[in-house]
Amino acid sequence: MVDGEPRSGVEPPEPPAPETASPVGPAAERMLCRDDVNGVITGVAAGLGRHTGTDPVVWRTAFAVTALAGGTGVWLYIAAWLLTRDARGGPAMLEQLLDRRLSGEAVLALLGAGLALGALFSLVGGFGWTTLVLAVPLILGGLVAHNRGVDLSRVARRLPEWLKSREPPPSAPAPEPSPAYYNPAQPWAAAPSGPIDLAVVGRQAAEGGGDCGAQSPPWKTSRRDRDGGTATKRDRRRGVSLLGVVCWVVLALTAVVFALSDEVSVGALVGPQAAPLYLGGIVALLGAALVVGTWVGDPRGVTWAATLVTLLATAATAVDLTQVRFGETAWRPAAASEVREPFELTVGQARLDLTALPLEPGQEVTVRARVGFGSLEVLAPETARVVVHGRAAFGSIELGDSLSQTGTRLDLNDVLEPVSVSGEDGEEGTAVDAPTLTLDLRSHAGNLEVWHVPT
Repeated sequence: MVDGEPRSGVEPPEPPAPETASPVGPAAERMLCRDDVNGVITGVAAGLGRHTGTDPVVWRTAFAVTALAGGTGVWLYIAAWLLTRDARGGPAMLEQLLDRRLSGEAVLALLGAGLALGALFSLVGGFGWTTLVLAVPLILGGLVAHNRGVDLSRVARRLPEWLKSREPPPSAPAPEPSPAYYNPAQPWAAAPSGPIDLAVVGRQAAEGGGDCGAQSPPWKTSRRDRDGGTATKRDRRRGVSLLGVVCWVVLALTAVVFALSDEVSVGALVGPQAAPLYLGGIVALLGAALVVGTWVGDPRGVTWAATLVTLLATAATAVDLTQVRFGETAWRPAAASEVREPFELTVGQARLDLTALPLEPGQEVTVRARVGFGSLEVLAPETARVVVHGRAAFGSIELGDSLSQTGTRLDLNDVLEPVSVSGEDGEEGTAVDAPTLTLDLRSHAGNLEVWHVPT
């Protein structure tokens, strides 16, 4: 065709302009990485908190609480460390071993499945506090996820698909340039030759360049900032506070429990028999409030309340909270019937005075005392033979001026012979006629002291 001549025939259509593809696949994937900046040990909990938009304290608490159930939380933490990528977006260890990509949603689903399997295995020996420790965080996590719009049934259906995917893992990020000195004869950096596509540069900056640490953690930004600087009327006034409604229902439930038990005491609420039902009912009530808050009402504060009640329920199933004692106390039994039950103090300082205990010649009496964290001082009459069986995980054990041990895992078995012995007629007797006090003393961390004192 010559320039200037009329065009004849039908011209071929021009090729369509290439459309900008929407970011799908790995580019649009929400990366789950460890957070080295806000992390405490390995950054796993901080990374999970940033990915889910929750405070890392919630994740750390969940790992610590489930660790009480046969070490399940420890194994879950190790699994999370193997499944999460490093802080710069490099492939996770299991992604490299399996040669496949695992999305953040798949990692969360695997952790939830592991917690569910642990709860099921704990049912083999019957329902107990181990099952409760694992089931309560699992239920709370599911309710919170549902409250945030996560379709749990869809996640369960897609988990096998994620595991069967053969998509290769992400490549390791390029190493950062090493620092260099300034040389006036050599430019600091040379610009690449050719044109630069600013659209590509802007898209890479928006995606964070594959670096997980490009954005601020969601729990450190305000709701106004997350919503783009706008606050709707519903954000300012969201209706009835569901936490307030739950508090009134809990008060009514507490009154019913007191009426059925015919006593008003803490033991009726958090005792070994009542705690699973009472505290478990409150946890279920808070979970229902989270679900209702998805549609109506104001659920703010419900998640923290549910976390606190869950920790209390876990503690109540592990120990008898009605026997928890704090402070400084003194015991001075005056009859043999008063030493049948052990003397116990959770945290503090205790003194056990056995000088007022009536002892007959040749009589044997066993006294048990427990102090979890603190000190225990035992005063025994000098006319008695004292057989001491003391154990302490950490601290010291002293038997008068004759023996002292300090360190860890202490196990002391020794005897304090009587200083003087009185017979029935008031005359000095023999050591064979001396009464025997057998002391069974225990402590997790603290000092145990046994002394002979005159009566």
